[in-house]
Amino acid sequence: MNEISDQLHGKGRYATRTRERVAQVLHEERRYLTAHAIHELLVARGISISLSTVYRTLELLVGLGVAATRGEESGEISYVFCTVQHHHHAVCRMCGRVEEVGCGPLARFARDLRAGQGFELEDHAIELYGRCSRCTKH
Repeated sequence: MNEISDQLHGKGRYATRTRERVAQVLHEERRYLTAHAIHELLVARGISISLSTVYRTLELLVGLGVAATRGEESGEISYVFCTVQHHHHAVCRMCGRVEEVGCGPLARFARDLRAGQGFELEDHAIELYGRCSRCTKH
């Protein structure tokens, strides 16, 4: 969490307790959460925070690269904690836990794509679905 606090504090920004608490919820939960869900978790912990503050903080975290988003079927955006380096997500369909997955195999795929088809891969987004190690045991 210290690296997030360091990123929240800089370039005219302040690492307020409120911002740190939103980031802490994402870090602890390790699953996609909507702003409303994060707000409810914070209020349940006795933290007084407005929903608009949660939204602004989440936008900041996404901009800093320590949170990622995805669209839900309901139309809402959900957020998950991320490390700064590029990665993908493996999402457990049973409990919702999100694990970061490195890009090593994709780098090999990009080289093969360039060599075989002359296609230069510029960007990609991958999300994998299955069961985490905890849920596989059940």
